[in-house]
Amino acid sequence: MKLRLVASLRRKAILTVALVGAATLAQLLPSGGMASGETIASARAQAAAIAARLNALGSQASRMIQNYDQAQNSLNQVNQKISQTKSQVSQTQATIATIRATLAQEAINSYMTGGNLSDLYALFNENPTQAVVRQEFLNTVTTSQADVIASFQSAEQTLHMQQASLNSLQQQATNVLAQATSAKNAVLAAESQEKAQLNSVNSTIATLVAQEQAALLAQEAAKRAAEAAAQAAAQAAAARARSIVANGVGIIPVTPSSFGGTYANPLRSIGGLSPERIDQGVDYHGYGPIYALGNGVVVSVYNAGWPGGTFIAYRLSQGPAAGRVVYAAEDIRPLVHVGQSVGPNTVVGTMYEGFAGIETGWASPTLMGETMARVYGQFSGANSTAFGFNFSQLLRALGAPGGILQNNPPTGSLIGGWPVW
Repeated sequence: MKLRLVASLRRKAILTVALVGAATLAQLLPSGGMASGETIASARAQAAAIAARLNALGSQASRMIQNYDQAQNSLNQVNQKISQTKSQVSQTQATIATIRATLAQEAINSYMTGGNLSDLYALFNENPTQAVVRQEFLNTVTTSQADVIASFQSAEQTLHMQQASLNSLQQQATNVLAQATSAKNAVLAAESQEKAQLNSVNSTIATLVAQEQAALLAQEAAKRAAEAAAQAAAQAAAARARSIVANGVGIIPVTPSSFGGTYANPLRSIGGLSPERIDQGVDYHGYGPIYALGNGVVVSVYNAGWPGGTFIAYRLSQGPAAGRVVYAAEDIRPLVHVGQSVGPNTVVGTMYEGFAGIETGWASPTLMGETMARVYGQFSGANSTAFGFNFSQLLRALGAPGGILQNNPPTGSLIGGWPVW
């Protein structure tokens, strides 16, 4: 029973290690299509196959150990019966010796009363249980003593037959135990070999994963460097000096170098980012986290007048647009609350691929849920506005794709003192 329990625990431990190792490796292994992907997938499949074989060997080992326990119990029972039989044989032999002494005394008494001396000689040199001797002295013993001699002779023969049978059973049980031991040891050796192979495969997979992760990191670093260079080029191309006159007040353009580090591209982590029209703001489709453009405080999160009810607005506190309010609305799940301070690394919401997409731009600082374009009467339903175009230019300066103009020039003009990019 102890051996069976130890084997069961060992089997469960091996399976746990194999399955947990396979589950951990599955999480660590990348799903990308790099050159080593097929090699890692092959090694992972090999590890899974070894784990399956260990499972089968564990079940087989349990059966072999159970057979071994049964064979050992059978041999113990046979040995116990043989011991009992030997004790019975010893008792019978002692009884026969007593009868022999009794018969000898009877023969002596018979000789003393005129019996034959040769009979006495035969008594001490022959086995009294043999037929000749027993017949020779049959007249010198009582009927009950003769019956006892015959009974013990029969008992001794029976016991010898039983002992011979038990010896045969002992040999059979010993052979079965040897076979069970050999089978058990073979399965345990196979388990050990498979476990060593699994450890080797796991080590190979870990090495391959480390190599692929290093390659991915190098690719990511190169990609970021290329993106940074492209963004710098875009910002340099967008940095132009132009003067816009609105309501008779001159507006001085702002170049990227003048707000470097203050604002960041809020759409930099959007997957499948697709720019659409410029209207009150700029429309996009895609999915992923939306960041705050810069430091500020959240002033709104919901507004029922927008598709989906989301209207995240925050007032900027730094940079050329300090005091202006930025909004991001429609297919967004808000992750901030009113009154919360945000910065360029704050995720204000998660964009999901809904019907409407998102719209982002300049919001009214006083009328929550309204845009600057609508407050100044620039938007009529599908046209590009001056405030929407201005926000598109800001996003371009930060490295995001600008929106698509529906009319050129955009409808309306910016108010005095409004920064341009």
